[in-house]
Amino acid sequence: IYQWSPKTKSFILGMEGAGIVEAIGPSVNNVKHGDKVVVGCQNGCYAELVKVSSRNVFPAIESFSFYENAAFPVSFLTSFVGLKELARVREGESLLVHAAAGSLGLATIRLAKALGLRVAGTASEQRKIDYLQKKTRIDLTINYKKESFKERILEWTDGKGVDIIFESVGGNVFKESIECLAPLGRILVIGMSSTKFDKKNPLTWIPAWRSIPRVNVLSMLGRSQGVFAYHVGRLLSQQYDRLHKLFIELCQIVQQNSIHPSIDRTFPLENVVQAHQRIEKRINIGKVVLKIN
Repeated sequence: IYQWSPKTKSFILGMEGAGIVEAIGPSVNNVKHGDKVVVGCQNGCYAELVKVSSRNVFPAIESFSFYENAAFPVSFLTSFVGLKELARVREGESLLVHAAAGSLGLATIRLAKALGLRVAGTASEQRKIDYLQKKTRIDLTINYKKESFKERILEWTDGKGVDIIFESVGGNVFKESIECLAPLGRILVIGMSSTKFDKKNPLTWIPAWRSIPRVNVLSMLGRSQGVFAYHVGRLLSQQYDRLHKLFIELCQIVQQNSIHPSIDRTFPLENVVQAHQRIEKRINIGKVVLKIN
Protein backbone atom coordinates (compact mmCIF):
# COMPACT_ATOMS: atom_id res chain seq x y z
CA ILE A 1 0.00 0.00 0.00
CA TYR A 2 3.05 2.27 0.05
CA GLN A 3 2.28 4.71 -2.74
CA TRP A 4 5.86 4.99 -4.03
CA SER A 5 6.28 1.23 -4.41
CA PRO A 6 6.63 -0.12 -7.98
CA LYS A 7 3.25 -1.23 -9.29
CA THR A 8 4.38 -4.78 -10.03
CA LYS A 9 3.68 -8.08 -8.31
CA SER A 10 7.27 -8.47 -7.11
CA PHE A 11 10.34 -6.27 -6.85
CA ILE A 12 13.57 -5.97 -4.86
CA LEU A 13 13.17 -3.92 -1.69
CA GLY A 14 15.46 -1.13 -0.55
CA MET A 15 15.27 2.66 -1.10
CA GLU A 16 18.70 3.72 0.13
CA GLY A 17 22.21 2.42 0.38
CA ALA A 18 25.91 3.19 0.20
CA GLY A 19 28.65 1.72 -1.93
CA ILE A 20 31.25 2.21 -4.65
CA VAL A 21 30.48 3.08 -8.27
CA GLU A 22 31.34 0.06 -10.44
CA ALA A 23 30.40 1.47 -13.86
CA ILE A 24 28.81 4.55 -15.42
CA GLY A 25 26.87 5.28 -18.59
CA PRO A 26 28.32 7.39 -21.42
CA SER A 27 26.39 10.55 -20.50
CA VAL A 28 27.14 10.47 -16.76
CA ASN A 29 29.35 13.32 -15.55
CA ASN A 30 28.48 13.83 -11.88
CA VAL A 31 30.18 10.63 -10.62
CA LYS A 32 33.02 8.41 -11.78
CA HIS A 33 34.16 4.83 -11.38
CA GLY A 34 35.42 4.16 -7.84
CA ASP A 35 33.53 7.00 -6.15
CA LYS A 36 32.05 6.34 -2.71
CA VAL A 37 28.37 7.28 -2.95
CA VAL A 38 24.99 7.06 -1.30
CA VAL A 39 21.94 6.26 -3.38
CA GLY A 40 18.24 6.94 -2.98
CA CYS A 41 15.84 5.15 -5.29
CA GLN A 42 12.38 3.62 -5.51
CA ASN A 43 13.59 0.06 -4.95
CA GLY A 44 16.45 -2.34 -5.54
CA CYS A 45 18.98 -1.70 -2.75
CA TYR A 46 18.70 -5.16 -1.16
CA ALA A 47 21.25 -6.38 -3.71
CA GLU A 48 24.97 -6.64 -4.42
CA LEU A 49 24.66 -4.43 -7.51
CA VAL A 50 22.16 -1.61 -8.05
CA LYS A 51 21.53 0.14 -11.36
CA VAL A 52 20.11 3.64 -10.93
CA SER A 53 19.95 7.01 -12.63
CA SER A 54 22.94 9.21 -11.84
CA ARG A 55 20.40 11.75 -10.52
CA ASN A 56 19.73 9.34 -7.64
CA VAL A 57 23.37 9.27 -6.55
CA PHE A 58 25.02 11.65 -4.07
CA PRO A 59 28.57 11.81 -2.71
CA ALA A 60 29.19 9.80 0.46
CA ILE A 61 30.40 11.60 3.57
CA GLU A 62 34.08 10.71 3.93
CA SER A 63 34.06 10.79 7.74
CA PHE A 64 31.20 8.27 7.88
CA SER A 65 31.53 4.51 7.68
CA PHE A 66 29.69 2.77 4.84
CA TYR A 67 27.05 1.73 7.38
CA GLU A 68 26.54 5.31 8.51
CA ASN A 69 26.32 6.50 4.91
CA ALA A 70 23.73 3.80 4.18
CA ALA A 71 21.69 5.01 7.16
CA PHE A 72 21.96 8.66 6.18
CA PRO A 73 20.07 9.82 3.04
CA VAL A 74 16.37 9.07 3.59
CA SER A 75 16.05 10.09 7.24
CA PHE A 76 18.34 13.10 7.19
CA LEU A 77 17.25 14.51 3.84
CA THR A 78 13.57 14.06 4.76
CA SER A 79 14.20 15.92 7.99
CA PHE A 80 16.28 18.68 6.42
CA VAL A 81 13.85 19.38 3.57
CA GLY A 82 11.04 19.70 6.11
CA LEU A 83 12.93 21.96 8.50
CA LYS A 84 14.70 24.12 5.94
CA GLU A 85 12.43 24.35 2.91
CA LEU A 86 8.91 23.90 4.27
CA ALA A 87 8.92 24.95 7.93
CA ARG A 88 11.61 27.61 7.25
CA VAL A 89 12.77 27.26 10.84
CA ARG A 90 14.21 30.15 12.81
CA GLU A 91 16.61 29.98 15.72
CA GLY A 92 14.77 29.80 19.04
CA GLU A 93 11.58 28.22 17.68
CA SER A 94 10.09 25.12 19.29
CA LEU A 95 9.64 21.73 17.66
CA LEU A 96 7.71 18.58 18.57
CA VAL A 97 8.98 15.33 17.05
CA HIS A 98 6.77 12.25 17.17
CA ALA A 99 8.38 8.79 17.18
CA ALA A 100 11.51 10.55 18.37
CA ALA A 101 13.56 7.39 18.91
CA GLY A 102 13.19 6.23 15.31
CA SER A 103 15.80 7.00 12.67
CA LEU A 104 13.85 9.99 11.31
CA GLY A 105 13.11 11.28 14.79
CA LEU A 106 16.74 11.11 15.89
CA ALA A 107 17.93 12.77 12.69
CA THR A 108 15.37 15.56 13.16
CA ILE A 109 16.33 16.17 16.79
CA ARG A 110 20.03 16.44 15.97
CA LEU A 111 19.52 18.71 12.98
CA ALA A 112 17.03 20.88 14.87
CA LYS A 113 19.44 21.40 17.76
CA ALA A 114 22.20 22.32 15.27
CA LEU A 115 19.80 24.90 13.81
CA GLY A 116 19.11 26.40 17.24
CA LEU A 117 15.64 25.01 18.00
CA ARG A 118 14.08 23.91 21.28
CA VAL A 119 13.00 20.31 20.84
CA ALA A 120 10.44 18.02 22.46
CA GLY A 121 9.96 14.39 21.49
CA THR A 122 7.55 11.53 22.13
CA ALA A 123 8.36 7.86 22.60
CA SER A 124 6.52 4.77 23.81
CA GLU A 125 8.98 3.15 26.24
CA GLN A 126 11.20 4.25 29.09
CA ARG A 127 14.32 2.73 27.47
CA LYS A 128 13.71 4.98 24.45
CA ILE A 129 13.16 7.99 26.69
CA ASP A 130 16.45 7.16 28.45
CA TYR A 131 18.24 6.94 25.09
CA LEU A 132 16.92 10.31 23.97
CA GLN A 133 18.00 11.95 27.21
CA LYS A 134 21.48 10.41 27.16
CA LYS A 135 22.32 10.45 23.45
CA THR A 136 20.72 13.68 22.20
CA ARG A 137 20.37 17.28 23.38
CA ILE A 138 16.57 17.06 23.48
CA ASP A 139 14.87 19.56 25.80
CA LEU A 140 11.71 17.62 26.70
CA THR A 141 10.82 13.92 26.49
CA ILE A 142 7.28 12.57 26.70
CA ASN A 143 6.18 8.96 27.18
CA TYR A 144 2.91 9.21 25.26
CA LYS A 145 1.61 5.94 26.72
CA LYS A 146 1.80 7.30 30.25
CA GLU A 147 0.95 10.97 29.76
CA SER A 148 -0.81 13.30 27.34
CA PHE A 149 1.70 14.82 24.94
CA LYS A 150 -0.78 17.62 24.28
CA GLU A 151 -0.91 18.58 27.96
CA ARG A 152 2.88 18.37 28.35
CA ILE A 153 3.47 20.52 25.26
CA LEU A 154 1.01 23.20 26.33
CA GLU A 155 2.61 23.23 29.79
CA TRP A 156 6.12 23.43 28.23
CA THR A 157 5.11 26.37 26.01
CA ASP A 158 2.99 28.23 28.60
CA GLY A 159 -0.17 27.40 26.65
CA LYS A 160 1.07 28.82 23.33
CA GLY A 161 1.83 25.55 21.54
CA VAL A 162 4.88 24.63 19.49
CA ASP A 163 6.00 26.31 16.27
CA ILE A 164 6.70 23.14 14.26
CA ILE A 165 5.54 19.52 14.51
CA PHE A 166 7.04 16.52 12.71
CA GLU A 167 4.12 14.12 12.35
CA SER A 168 4.57 10.58 11.04
CA VAL A 169 1.82 8.69 12.87
CA GLY A 170 -1.59 9.94 11.72
CA GLY A 171 -4.92 9.15 13.35
CA ASN A 172 -5.54 10.62 16.79
CA VAL A 173 -1.91 11.71 17.10
CA PHE A 174 -2.39 14.09 14.18
CA LYS A 175 -5.65 15.45 15.63
CA GLU A 176 -4.07 16.16 19.02
CA SER A 177 -0.99 17.63 17.37
CA ILE A 178 -3.08 20.27 15.63
CA GLU A 179 -4.45 21.23 19.04
CA CYS A 180 -0.99 22.02 20.42
CA LEU A 181 0.28 23.96 17.40
CA ALA A 182 0.96 27.67 17.95
CA PRO A 183 -0.38 30.51 15.80
CA LEU A 184 1.85 30.71 12.70
CA GLY A 185 2.79 27.12 13.47
CA ARG A 186 3.58 24.53 10.78
CA ILE A 187 2.87 20.82 10.91
CA LEU A 188 4.89 18.55 8.60
CA VAL A 189 3.20 15.29 7.60
CA ILE A 190 5.72 12.70 6.47
CA GLY A 191 3.87 9.44 7.11
CA MET A 192 0.96 7.56 8.63
CA SER A 193 2.53 4.70 10.56
CA SER A 194 -0.63 4.05 12.58
CA THR A 195 -2.52 3.01 9.44
CA LYS A 196 -3.23 -0.73 9.50
CA PHE A 197 -4.56 -1.86 6.14
CA ASP A 198 -5.08 -5.25 4.50
CA LYS A 199 -6.63 -5.22 1.03
CA LYS A 200 -7.97 -8.74 1.64
CA ASN A 201 -9.66 -7.80 4.91
CA PRO A 202 -12.58 -5.32 4.48
CA LEU A 203 -12.70 -4.84 8.26
CA THR A 204 -9.46 -2.84 8.02
CA TRP A 205 -10.65 -0.49 5.30
CA ILE A 206 -12.73 1.99 7.34
CA PRO A 207 -10.25 2.31 10.27
CA ALA A 208 -7.45 2.87 7.76
CA TRP A 209 -9.45 5.56 5.98
CA ARG A 210 -10.20 7.29 9.28
CA SER A 211 -6.53 7.30 10.28
CA ILE A 212 -5.53 9.45 7.29
CA PRO A 213 -4.71 13.00 8.54
CA ARG A 214 -7.38 15.59 7.73
CA VAL A 215 -7.57 19.26 8.58
CA ASN A 216 -10.32 21.74 9.29
CA VAL A 217 -9.23 24.67 7.13
CA LEU A 218 -11.61 27.13 8.83
CA SER A 219 -10.24 26.22 12.24
CA MET A 220 -6.64 26.57 11.06
CA LEU A 221 -7.52 29.85 9.33
CA GLY A 222 -8.53 31.26 12.70
CA ARG A 223 -5.10 30.42 14.15
CA SER A 224 -2.98 31.18 11.04
CA GLN A 225 -1.48 27.70 10.82
CA GLY A 226 -0.08 25.65 7.95
CA VAL A 227 0.09 21.99 6.98
CA PHE A 228 2.75 20.54 4.69
CA ALA A 229 2.93 17.01 3.32
CA TYR A 230 5.89 15.82 1.28
CA HIS A 231 7.91 12.85 0.02
CA VAL A 232 11.64 13.19 -0.62
CA GLY A 233 11.68 10.22 -3.01
CA ARG A 234 9.28 11.93 -5.38
CA LEU A 235 11.26 15.16 -5.10
CA LEU A 236 14.23 13.39 -6.69
CA SER A 237 12.46 13.63 -10.04
CA GLN A 238 10.41 16.77 -9.32
CA GLN A 239 13.09 19.08 -7.89
CA TYR A 240 16.44 17.36 -8.47
CA ASP A 241 18.66 20.47 -8.69
CA ARG A 242 17.15 21.99 -5.57
CA LEU A 243 17.35 18.69 -3.69
CA HIS A 244 20.99 18.22 -4.68
CA LYS A 245 21.91 21.68 -3.31
CA LEU A 246 20.06 20.91 -0.09
CA PHE A 247 21.95 17.63 0.24
CA ILE A 248 25.31 19.41 -0.05
CA GLU A 249 24.20 21.99 2.56
CA LEU A 250 22.98 19.18 4.80
CA CYS A 251 26.33 17.39 4.60
CA GLN A 252 28.12 20.59 5.63
CA ILE A 253 25.87 21.06 8.68
CA VAL A 254 26.27 17.42 9.69
CA GLN A 255 30.06 17.55 9.49
CA GLN A 256 30.35 20.95 11.18
CA ASN A 257 28.27 19.72 14.12
CA SER A 258 29.78 16.19 14.31
CA ILE A 259 26.36 14.62 13.74
CA HIS A 260 26.19 10.89 12.95
CA PRO A 261 23.25 8.61 12.13
CA SER A 262 22.17 6.32 14.97
CA ILE A 263 22.59 2.68 13.96
CA ASP A 264 20.65 0.20 16.07
CA ARG A 265 21.89 -3.09 14.55
CA THR A 266 23.64 -4.33 11.43
CA PHE A 267 22.50 -7.61 9.88
CA PRO A 268 23.98 -9.60 7.00
CA LEU A 269 21.61 -9.80 4.03
CA GLU A 270 20.87 -13.48 4.68
CA ASN A 271 19.35 -12.44 8.03
CA VAL A 272 16.98 -9.90 6.46
CA VAL A 273 13.97 -11.61 8.07
CA GLN A 274 15.34 -10.94 11.56
CA ALA A 275 16.09 -7.36 10.56
CA HIS A 276 12.49 -6.74 9.51
CA GLN A 277 11.12 -8.47 12.58
CA ARG A 278 13.20 -6.18 14.77
CA ILE A 279 11.61 -3.15 13.13
CA GLU A 280 8.07 -4.56 13.10
CA LYS A 281 8.31 -5.34 16.82
CA ARG A 282 9.52 -1.75 17.41
CA ILE A 283 12.65 -2.94 19.18
CA ASN A 284 15.09 -0.75 17.27
CA ILE A 285 16.29 2.69 18.29
CA GLY A 286 17.62 4.29 15.13
CA LYS A 287 18.44 2.58 11.83
CA VAL A 288 18.65 -1.13 11.11
CA VAL A 289 21.27 -1.64 8.39
CA LEU A 290 21.80 -4.56 6.01
CA LYS A 291 25.38 -5.55 5.24
CA ILE A 292 25.83 -6.85 1.72
CA ASN A 293 29.21 -8.38 0.85
